[in-house]
Amino acid sequence: MYERHFGFSEKPFNLTPDSRYLFLSSKHQEAYANLEFGVAQGSGFLLLTGEVGTGKTTLIRHFLSQVGPEVRTAVILYPALSAGELFHAILQDLDVPFAGGTLKDAVDALARTLIEAKRLGLKVVVLIDEAQSLKPHVLEQLRLLSNLETEREKLLTVVLVGQPELRDMLDQPALRQLSQRIASRSHLEPLNLEQTRSYVRHRLVVAGGSGSEISDQAVRPLFALSGGVPRLVNLLCDRALLGAFGRGQTSVDVALVETAAAEVLPQIPLKKRGGGPWLEAAGLFLLGLLVMLPFRYCRAQPPNGAAPPPASSPAPASATPPAAFAAPSAALPSAAPAPSSSVQGSPSPAVDVRCGSVARSRTAAIAAVEEFLGTPGFDSAQATLSFEQWRELKLPAIAPFRTTLGACEAAILPFDATITRVADATGRYEMASTRLSAQYLGTAIICFVDKDGVLAKPDRARLAWARKLLERRGLIAPGAPDTAMSAALSRVGARVGVKNPVSVEGPLLAALYSLDAGLKRSSGGTP
Repeated sequence: MYERHFGFSEKPFNLTPDSRYLFLSSKHQEAYANLEFGVAQGSGFLLLTGEVGTGKTTLIRHFLSQVGPEVRTAVILYPALSAGELFHAILQDLDVPFAGGTLKDAVDALARTLIEAKRLGLKVVVLIDEAQSLKPHVLEQLRLLSNLETEREKLLTVVLVGQPELRDMLDQPALRQLSQRIASRSHLEPLNLEQTRSYVRHRLVVAGGSGSEISDQAVRPLFALSGGVPRLVNLLCDRALLGAFGRGQTSVDVALVETAAAEVLPQIPLKKRGGGPWLEAAGLFLLGLLVMLPFRYCRAQPPNGAAPPPASSPAPASATPPAAFAAPSAALPSAAPAPSSSVQGSPSPAVDVRCGSVARSRTAAIAAVEEFLGTPGFDSAQATLSFEQWRELKLPAIAPFRTTLGACEAAILPFDATITRVADATGRYEMASTRLSAQYLGTAIICFVDKDGVLAKPDRARLAWARKLLERRGLIAPGAPDTAMSAALSRVGARVGVKNPVSVEGPLLAALYSLDAGLKRSSGGTP
């Protein structure tokens, strides 16, 4: 909205991770060098931690975009898996055929792959994001992989990326053997004042600006209010630039930063300008940080029949994604497909998955899913299911497809009964669902947002959450016996290939959230 006003080619402070905007502070440079050196040397385990919003995902994406063809990578975005599911996901990401079997079968298949890669002079890297969600016994299974080595180097490098509590996990006595095998530990910290000033100017210039669109005087309160956390700096700068546009100003001043903070950080009251109050504001911000940072909600859908906001007014924080990637609603099955020209100028649905680049397909797919869900970062679950099963879930997914370049990943986004939206390294386009189904390889990473924080709850609390959801959906009667609930969970799990589920996680959790989304779409509100 404000891009033309300031002469930007695009918004400089989007919340989605974009490696083009990577700003390397001294800590970021150190972390990147550790990753690069660790992979080159064939180190067993590398650790990267940092608070939420400090740029871990952006740094990792940049790292993955720079590895050469001699490095094969597997990226696990959703680590709350059993050991068997995790090894299955690794094999799939490495494009290793695996028909299924026991955990030992999966480990044996991975060992054969690593030995063959060594023979061909290739390095294999497994990167696990949000690794603090890994269960201790799964971490121990990963540790056993470090026994696969030659006299000079490990056959596999595992990069564990997560929040600070991951370090606490690794300090537990039960995981001391794994902790002792970590060759490099890097921790990203919030930016200091000067780094924040350089970070803001860097993003403004990358977006096509002069770097002066946010005044030097405005950076000090911006730093105090954000705590130097890049994601919060982005949030405040974006809102402040919008405010400057609305007032016809050519730069952001202190008053606009204060106003932006009052709008997007409601726990921080608007302060008078001066040296002392910023310390108080920073303290109030830190008190509210633990409440704000874990929230990763999907964008809310407007009630059925509600008109979209006028094009001239700023979109609220809960606005639906852009029309080209709007989330499905109850009316979609009977709606006619949107004109194909609205999707990247494509005159008609594509015949095949285009791919464009196997190496860049995962990054492009992740960005598309983040836009669809309206959140930087999301939760996901590996599942083996038919194309029709996925369509019934009405959730976005990342899946491999047969293409002229070989197996290539793409984001698939539900639209209507005959058309599916696709995103890969070539851009975003539409395909006939029948044609897409013919190229589908049978496995998918189902993408969703764990907005209720189910994964952080103990097993009993997860089951209580699932019971309430099933009752709201009318799938079990209120107060139904546990046997009825187990049967209902089995029916839901069968939709994503889960038989006799014993815990609310992975594909089952995705399927339950799909039910919840369906209820909200049909009722127009929170159940």
